[in-house]
Amino acid sequence: MDLQDRKLLERDKKLMSRRGYVPEDEMQFSGRTLELLQKAADEVQFLLDKGYDIKPVTTFVGNHYMFSERQRLALARSVSAKEYVQTRSSKELLQNRKGLIPKIVHRDGFNTIITLEVALSGSPVFYCRDGVLRDLAGLRGTYRIIDKSREAVELLLRQLKSLNISNAVFYLDAPVSNSGRLSEFHACAIY
Repeated sequence: MDLQDRKLLERDKKLMSRRGYVPEDEMQFSGRTLELLQKAADEVQFLLDKGYDIKPVTTFVGNHYMFSERQRLALARSVSAKEYVQTRSSKELLQNRKGLIPKIVHRDGFNTIITLEVALSGSPVFYCRDGVLRDLAGLRGTYRIIDKSREAVELLLRQLKSLNISNAVFYLDAPVSNSGRLSEFHACAIY
């Protein structure tokens, strides 16, 4: 392996440790492009509220603005019909009005950890119109531990402690690669 191949391999290793990172993201999700995405999100919202399905709507609006597939995915993941947002919001308000802190919190472990890893990697995370943070990592059935994994678990556990949540159950799909290794991190985390 020559020097150039080693440099390329080293560069690829660094990129791979950035969960959800695509080099074009810096251009596709900043400045004027981000303003266009926000305008497009309003148009997608309008069409969803009229009863249209998300896939054809994001294709139609994405074609109009000549967005990349990744930008269209961001639109599809970040915009929901107002009816859905209101239903979700009413459930949250009901919980908050009761002033209840649940005795046990149940979380999808991979979704939570991956989103934290994406944020720690400096990759795009979107605050969506339904109040949820979403990323574009797109992991489907495969997961590998990266240098941000332990930090993500530690951040999550510290946040739970600060909220006085004493019992949390994280669901990790057993068929997903490295789920066993990830589940071991809780024992090493700082509470």
